Amino acid sequence: MNKALLIISHGSRRAASNEEVYALTECIRQMTDGMEVACAFLEITEPTVQQKIDELSENGVTSIQVFPHFLAAGAHVTSDIPREIEEAKARHPSINFSILPHLGAIKKLPELILGQLGVMNDE
Repeated sequence: MNKALLIISHGSRRAASNEEVYALTECIRQMTDGMEVACAFLEITEPTVQQKIDELSENGVTSIQVFPHFLAAGAHVTSDIPREIEEAKARHPSINFSILPHLGAIKKLPELILGQLGVMNDE
């Protein structure tokens, strides 16, 4: 099975914000052992979710885990991303999709935030 991780973010008019998502994607890609890692955006910029899923499909991906790059479970996490994935399932029935918990739901997030205090206190 050819697996991929698709990081879905909001998208911004500010190029530097989008570049942060690309940098995160590349960092994760380098940490994996051959898994395809990609990103897409819900609004404002490209690639869109459907464009990226089409590309992953063309590359032979048969399983996509979707990571919502959002801190809170707002409309994008609870409605928009699931709707995008349902559309993609209809267009690509041979691909197995799963949606991971969003960024804000990661149980170790509080530890990561508190870990930043040590960084600031050491400066």
